[in-house]
Amino acid sequence: MLKKILGVVLILFVVVYAGFALTMRSSVDPASFSNLHEKYDVRIIRDAYGVPHIYGDRDIDVAFGLAFAHAEDDFATMQDVLLATRGKLATLKGVEASKTDYLIQMMRVWDVVNAGYDTRLSAEARAHAEAYADGLNYFASENPGLISPYLLPVTGKDVVAGFTFKTPLFYGFDQTVAAAADGSYGTGLDKSSALEPTEKPQPDIGSQGIAVAPSRSADGHTRLLVNSHQPLTGPVAWYEARVKSNEGWDMAGSTFPGSPVILHGHGPTLGWSNTVNKPDLVDVYKLVINPDNPNQYRLDGEWSDFEIRTAEIEIYFLGPIRWTFEEPIYYSEHGPVFRNKKGAFALRWAGMDEVRTLDMNIRLNKARTQADFEAALGMGAMPSINYIYADKDGNIAHYYNAMMPKRIEGVDWRGLLPGDRSDLIWREYHPFSKTPRTVNPPSGFVFNANNTPFVASVGEGQAQPGDFTPSMGIETGMTNRALMIRDLFGADESITAEEFKTYKYNNSYHRDSVAAKVLAEVLALQLPEGSEVAEAQKILTKWDLSTGKENRQAALGVLTATPFILAEMRGEPKPDVRETFEGVVAFISKFYGVLNPEWGEVSKLVRGDFTWPISGAPDVLRAVYSDINADTGKLKATAGDSYIMFVDWAPDGTVNSTSIHNFGSATLDSSSPHYADQAPLFTAEKERKLPMTLEALEAEKTSDRRL
Repeated sequence: MLKKILGVVLILFVVVYAGFALTMRSSVDPASFSNLHEKYDVRIIRDAYGVPHIYGDRDIDVAFGLAFAHAEDDFATMQDVLLATRGKLATLKGVEASKTDYLIQMMRVWDVVNAGYDTRLSAEARAHAEAYADGLNYFASENPGLISPYLLPVTGKDVVAGFTFKTPLFYGFDQTVAAAADGSYGTGLDKSSALEPTEKPQPDIGSQGIAVAPSRSADGHTRLLVNSHQPLTGPVAWYEARVKSNEGWDMAGSTFPGSPVILHGHGPTLGWSNTVNKPDLVDVYKLVINPDNPNQYRLDGEWSDFEIRTAEIEIYFLGPIRWTFEEPIYYSEHGPVFRNKKGAFALRWAGMDEVRTLDMNIRLNKARTQADFEAALGMGAMPSINYIYADKDGNIAHYYNAMMPKRIEGVDWRGLLPGDRSDLIWREYHPFSKTPRTVNPPSGFVFNANNTPFVASVGEGQAQPGDFTPSMGIETGMTNRALMIRDLFGADESITAEEFKTYKYNNSYHRDSVAAKVLAEVLALQLPEGSEVAEAQKILTKWDLSTGKENRQAALGVLTATPFILAEMRGEPKPDVRETFEGVVAFISKFYGVLNPEWGEVSKLVRGDFTWPISGAPDVLRAVYSDINADTGKLKATAGDSYIMFVDWAPDGTVNSTSIHNFGSATLDSSSPHYADQAPLFTAEKERKLPMTLEALEAEKTSDRRL
């Protein structure tokens, strides 16, 4: 996820010797954890698709089992996540991972965790985290050949630190760090471009959640779409599981490697979907350095000393060799400081001292009513993330959740701030009750697709911009997906179950989208008559803006529009239309021999040796983001639609759900029947019914193990 972070610092690590050591650290013996299972009583039943359903008497039994089951399917990724959170990923991955290790130390992740683990985190959350850690340690005892010498023992603090480190990355903290580190912040590439009123889609990939109340459904049911767009593999790829204890933990949905809770999905009475939001949650300050003492900065007319620490980065090179490099880290009253040729820049961000995110997620997982759910969000322990909510009683809501800094008014918080004023160093957050929300609007539906919270439905009942201070920096833009949801759901006052799914899988661009504007520009080009590009232009006159796998104009349309869509998402300059179109025409002609191949011949879902044609494209509701193979001309889906869940509550409160994963539960084992068994359904835009009762699960189980 991190992009180009701390390039200057990395050069210093590699070029400038700052001390080294040949590390001969001995590993903790994995066998010492072989009896951990005796503390727990858990049953792991895998369904017809290998998805683990984890049962236990206590929550901690289930947490232990969730860690073990996930490790069976994706241990290598979980190990990477844990080492990264400790700032030790370079011991396994080498020089490139040193950027992440430095970031961990710069953010003071472990200071925050060590200070708050016993005092701010509940006993319940600590026990939950430690049981999850025990599950990983027990897996290590059964699989010692897979273990890095730097991993064991996994602790509850490791689990909690993962939230402190990763949650700010979802609102783009790492991008601001990169800009501050290389001196480009404040040059027009900072956050201000994303906060002005525009139609710019945010963020780069996106997600969507939709809830429909009984008043708008044809059969009086309540429906919820869980549809977060993530990479298809890696540390933030979705993993599906069902968890159920006799202490009230009962959730079906998906989670990330290293997370001891279900991050989105549903329980018996309520559910939610998450999408990324990006209010203004990071501030960068330019400091004034004492010309007579470079280790001092000016604050309120006086010189203050930097706090100086040393980052120690251990890097793997060859065999057992680990070199330890040292680099100073400077801190001002604002936060960590980057020094470069353009000056000294300090950072302050939402969630920089937060350790209670696991507590909040446990409360969400065990919520049974809307009041329970809002009380969990009211903890103010999640730096950002939208929640689209629905429950068995027909309540629906969009909560624009974020830890909004309380900033003084009359200041332009969107760009570079003066670092010599202490009144600009905020220390509190607005309460959850003061953040935007749309709850039970008269329209009977809510949504978010990474768009402004001021368009969460149609008609009355939506959050209003005038009710919120500009210092919050709340997004005002719309994505293509948001435009399509508003039109499709907003025009249908009696939505059937089939229509709900049909709308979700819509693969078209809106008439007001970036793609539509690019198409108009291409069709307006004056091209040499009889040329290949003129022929391609004629083909595009028939494009209806859809991206179905059988569409014969989509290849030209999508490949031409995608650079413009991504430029808008990232706030980057747009490419030249003519040059882009001519390049796409040459590309398609070279690899396909015709200018109108079926889109499914170009766009593929790939898993091992198998490929499937797939509908969809960037920023459509059937979202597909791809990498291009320069040798074959094929597009390989790498992100977008991944785990999808449809949840349905009948008028009597009965809950049913269907789901689909882009590949299958066996994340890394290509020999498993569950390595790619869901991919054909996924590309066919179908789901499978979840066995929510033990009886239904027993009837289709593929394995059953007690730990």
